[in-house]
Amino acid sequence: MLSQGLDHWVRQSERLTCLSSAERITLIESLLAQQSLSDLLATFASEAAKIVRIRSLLIDCGQPRHIINSEGAVLHHSFELRGSDNHLLGLIHYGLDQTPSQGQLRLLEQYHLVLVQPLRLMLRLEQLQLQVRLDHLTALGNRAYFDEAIGRAVEQHSRDSRGLVLALVDLDRFKQINDTWGHPVGDLVLTRFAHLLQEVIRTTDQAFRLGGDEFALILQPAEPAAWQPVWLRLNEQLACHRELSTFSVGCSMGGASWHPGMSVHQLYELADADLYLRKVRRG
Repeated sequence: MLSQGLDHWVRQSERLTCLSSAERITLIESLLAQQSLSDLLATFASEAAKIVRIRSLLIDCGQPRHIINSEGAVLHHSFELRGSDNHLLGLIHYGLDQTPSQGQLRLLEQYHLVLVQPLRLMLRLEQLQLQVRLDHLTALGNRAYFDEAIGRAVEQHSRDSRGLVLALVDLDRFKQINDTWGHPVGDLVLTRFAHLLQEVIRTTDQAFRLGGDEFALILQPAEPAAWQPVWLRLNEQLACHRELSTFSVGCSMGGASWHPGMSVHQLYELADADLYLRKVRRG
């Protein structure tokens, strides 16, 4: 019975050669109704899976995005994503468990033509959203993005805690650098320091500039004292950095670990108090 069902599915697929106008409009409306890029890609994957049996699906428009990632693919097909203007938007890679027919491949190509414009719009929207979230000087997340990210992290860990740590960072003697060397040098110090912050954290962690010389790190998953090795690595990098060591740039860091029932405000206050105590001790 199972083999007969598969044979019937294959025979139906063989007859699929083109999208009708009504089907095209329905697909476009379905894609445009999605609120995020991930939702858009998931919707497309669901529709494409009605044509071929997909084991893996990856779309690369400058950044690889795995939509389906399971084992068992025996062959792979790649397609260019081009719009009506023939501009190359990206590539789409399928991992399949059986050889598709020519009719299935033609239908996939038509689906790709429908996908291009909604995908282009959503990628542009994502870029604009990212620009709004980034600090213009350092390209780290800004304060608004930090507030969003820490709120989301606390909410997620309230459901399934894997360890969440907030670390706050201040540059030492930054005002003195600004007063002595001027704001252009101060801006250089901030951008170089931000780059070092990115280097000493993991890909699962996030760095933000809250304003002035104040920075924040969201570390997850993380043990309660996970911020301390980060601080040590950061100071080691500062000491050997060709430009920052010239201005004797140092930093202070304090941290707090989230516990069940703790609000975002409480977590921030604990990290801020820890930072203050450590700055006092260091003089």
